[in-house]
Amino acid sequence: MRIPSALVVASVAAAATTANAQRVIPVTFSKPTPRLPALHKRAGTYSQELNNNLTGGGYYAQVTVGTPAQTVDLIVDTGSSDVWILDSDADLCQSRSMQAYYGYCLSTYDPSKSSTYSVVSQDSFSIQYVDGSGAQGDYIKDTLSIGGADIDALQMGLAENSTINSGLLGIGFAANVAASTPYPNIMDLFQEQDLIAAQAYSLYLDDLYAETGTILFGGLDTKKFIGELKTVSIQPDRYGNYSSFTVALSSLTTTADNGTVTNYTRTAVAVILDSGTTLTYLPSSTANRIYDAFDAVDDTSGTGLVYISCDYLDDNKDLTFDFQFGGSDGPIVRVPVDEMVLNNVNGYIELGLDVPSLPFDNVCSFGLQPSSDYYLLGDTFLRSAYVVYDLTNKQIGLAQANLNSTESNVVEITEDSGIPDATGVASQVSVTQTATGLPGTGTGTGTGTSGDGQSTVTVTSTSTSGGESAGARAIPAPKWEALAVAAIAGLCGLMGVGLVVL
Repeated sequence: MRIPSALVVASVAAAATTANAQRVIPVTFSKPTPRLPALHKRAGTYSQELNNNLTGGGYYAQVTVGTPAQTVDLIVDTGSSDVWILDSDADLCQSRSMQAYYGYCLSTYDPSKSSTYSVVSQDSFSIQYVDGSGAQGDYIKDTLSIGGADIDALQMGLAENSTINSGLLGIGFAANVAASTPYPNIMDLFQEQDLIAAQAYSLYLDDLYAETGTILFGGLDTKKFIGELKTVSIQPDRYGNYSSFTVALSSLTTTADNGTVTNYTRTAVAVILDSGTTLTYLPSSTANRIYDAFDAVDDTSGTGLVYISCDYLDDNKDLTFDFQFGGSDGPIVRVPVDEMVLNNVNGYIELGLDVPSLPFDNVCSFGLQPSSDYYLLGDTFLRSAYVVYDLTNKQIGLAQANLNSTESNVVEITEDSGIPDATGVASQVSVTQTATGLPGTGTGTGTGTSGDGQSTVTVTSTSTSGGESAGARAIPAPKWEALAVAAIAGLCGLMGVGLVVL
């Protein structure tokens, strides 16, 4: 991921809880700032702020590491299982030539300034992601504070060499850690240190321009989703181990504003839910059927993009991509077309991108790409979903996200009962759209009725307009990238990180 900190754009999230005697950790998403935002433990839950980086992709949690605390920004990644941080002396942070290509280091950690730092094993941390990026260094232990919760002696990677300009908060199964010798990862210690009752959390990214979004460790929030929360089983890997959040995608359809439904799947497909991935990657046969229907042009072997007409952003506001999981009775998540069509190509053209001949003039990129190796539902899908990850009971809960919700009702997830039967609000919270297309009024604020019809909420947006969303992850570097490497790094990261190469 190539993102200079000067161009990071935030979408801040806040999570409030009122339940009694619960162990839940709300963690809100926040723009990286020089100091840690106010984070509080509320009724046994823990929450952390995440940053929605519109230009480069990815969501960041701002945590602290060490004693005294050092603030560190970490990419939240459900597709990996190691927490790792950048050493203040890492090669990327010291090399101008590397920074011109990969971006400036967002934040670093100096082990010499922490009294609780210790080395586990030198030169034993090495991780590589499917986009070819990675980091190497030592495994260490130190205190990590997240969402008001202090995790003692957490084993982490300390990167001395890195091609990623921010550390990662890997929150997957411990079986997927990069170490040759398995160790208790952050999810294990959350439970072992009695901070949460079960290894579980819920993810609410909110929409592309939203100011708020939350990861809630140990619980779920019924005000953040619509209708019934349905569960599907996590599928083990070919060795029978649980190493990723893989679920069965039983169908993918589109529903037009006139009610027309088109099905693009023939059989169920195993897909990974991965917040460390910017785009959505599906089997080539499925993707090609969608491209034919939308007159999209696949140039992933050339410029690395799939092109689509920007007219879909203006003329098809009610068109949705409908993802259903676990069979005909399983949960359905509807993704609006404006989450899948990304208005970022003009910026690339200004930097020298040679767009191939296309059947349309108003050019956008498509947030859905073909793959023959792995099938991932990334942020272009996850922003429309409310997802509960239950590692203890090997289940995923899914519902439609209640976008722009400012209310909260937290329910704890226990080890014995797993994801509770829960019903969210009755309908989507409504907001006023401004001239820029962002929620609110002309001054950036607006009011609307909450999803359950019980009260009025105010929604405020501080996001920038333009929708310069990130491009693909795990694709070849564009051939035109050498024309303006540093500028492109700031404008839009074409790759993301998340899924580990084992």
